Amino acid sequence: MVRNVPSAVPPPSTCSTARELLSAREDGEATVAEHAALERHLVGCVACRAVAAQFSDLSRQLRFQAADPIPNLVGAIAERTRPAVLGRGSWLRPAIAWVAVVLLAQNVVALVGGRLDGADGHLARHVGAFGVALAVGFAYVAWKPHRSHGLLPFAAALIVTISISALADIVDGGRTVLAESAHITEVIGLVLLWMIAGSPGSTRWTQWGDRRHRTLSDQSH
Repeated sequence: MVRNVPSAVPPPSTCSTARELLSAREDGEATVAEHAALERHLVGCVACRAVAAQFSDLSRQLRFQAADPIPNLVGAIAERTRPAVLGRGSWLRPAIAWVAVVLLAQNVVALVGGRLDGADGHLARHVGAFGVALAVGFAYVAWKPHRSHGLLPFAAALIVTISISALADIVDGGRTVLAESAHITEVIGLVLLWMIAGSPGSTRWTQWGDRRHRTLSDQSH
């Protein structure tokens, strides 16, 4: 029966080779045979023994060196975080659900029938699709308010651009204020969505207002 015995490695012929083995040993990469060969070299080499001692001291310092203190950021992060308030009141979720129903009723005819004042069938269906999609989004937020942050950027961009377009049509005289008043539903939905999402962005203004109030109070005294 033949046993696998590690082949003997001759002692390093030069100190540079020995120091490479020292580095490998500190990293845990030296084999048993290389470790034994290095020990035989260190027996007769004072300089390499000194280097080995330095390696050992440095390795010990690195392993046991105290880590730099990490500041506690929990308070700062919590102060900036405004999670979904799940309505912040029992009325917000039913309110945005009602907005979703009204918005769906306003746009389903355009989507299905292709009928919309001032637009042909193709354009009417596109406009209706946007309105129905927004209604579905509002309904989903009423069901799962913690998802409101995901819908807020899209809804805000869509409703703001629609409002600007409606205002431009009124200024140009192409549409009346009454005809464009249907977009009030979308604006109300956006406000409710913003409130359900925790009013993101309001904290900064509130903090600025508090600092301004303290400054004025200090000046008055």
